[in-house]
Amino acid sequence: MLEDALDKEVDVLITHGATVTQAAVHITSEMDMPTPVIFVSTPYEGGIAAEAACVKPDHVAGVSAALSYDYAFSVLLMQDPDIERVGVIHSTGDASGRYGAQQIMESAESLGIKIHTAGVVALSDLRLAANSLVDAGVGALMLPLDSITSSGLPVITEIASEIGLPVFYPSFSAIYYGATIGAGSSPMYANGVNLGRILTAHLNGDVDLARLGIGTTGDFYVGVNLDSAEAQGVDISEAVMDEAIAVIESGGTTKLDPGVLAAIARRGKIIPLEQRQADDQAWLATLHCTDEMIAEQQAALDAASG
Repeated sequence: MLEDALDKEVDVLITHGATVTQAAVHITSEMDMPTPVIFVSTPYEGGIAAEAACVKPDHVAGVSAALSYDYAFSVLLMQDPDIERVGVIHSTGDASGRYGAQQIMESAESLGIKIHTAGVVALSDLRLAANSLVDAGVGALMLPLDSITSSGLPVITEIASEIGLPVFYPSFSAIYYGATIGAGSSPMYANGVNLGRILTAHLNGDVDLARLGIGTTGDFYVGVNLDSAEAQGVDISEAVMDEAIAVIESGGTTKLDPGVLAAIARRGKIIPLEQRQADDQAWLATLHCTDEMIAEQQAALDAASG
């Protein structure tokens, strides 16, 4: 796919997801005149596209969803303060899955929670993986963001309903695909807008990608799917229900925060350039990387690696 695009001498590659982004950065980095890569992905997982916001190849820029497994665990503990074992299903062939599983283990370790992992390479492996975690005595499933868990989430939640386990996913919108509780950001539309800002500025020659850091989009929210909870035999705690900004019940959304409703109402509206230009430029300015920022972030990376 990438070679076909490059054979057409495209001016820029727009990529989505860790696997495609990693391949695009690898291929273009070997070119004498690298084709720019602008991505929507989780870039820091195993150095997929960058080491830090300003430590990256000069021809690469992009946006990333805010992601926190610590936040997801804080919501899990609202639901089950006494939980001792959590199961993790992740893709072994996806850097996001491997890195995400490691992040989950680190978050759990600080809380004294035991993690049992089950790696998969295809959707057909999900049932066997889930059953192995049930045998390990886990009280819930926590999934990292990777290619298999995202595409296979409806399958995973169906299996979880059969075995009676709640499914936690570090993205608020996962409740619309069956997750029992979604705890995290859901900035897909905002990421698209911000990627468009970068692309437009690059094509117009208004920014230098080498000096443009990676943007992070999204606030953390909680969503609940009561239909999934009922199928799994799970009672959602009052603490989680109080925190939730969206609740799905009987196939429809029964609770939606006014701020979310306002954001949804704004989606798809075409705003004239002259009305949005100042905001676009102000947002791009927040991504500017100075020599000092680059040196500081590199020094932090060096210190962390020993």
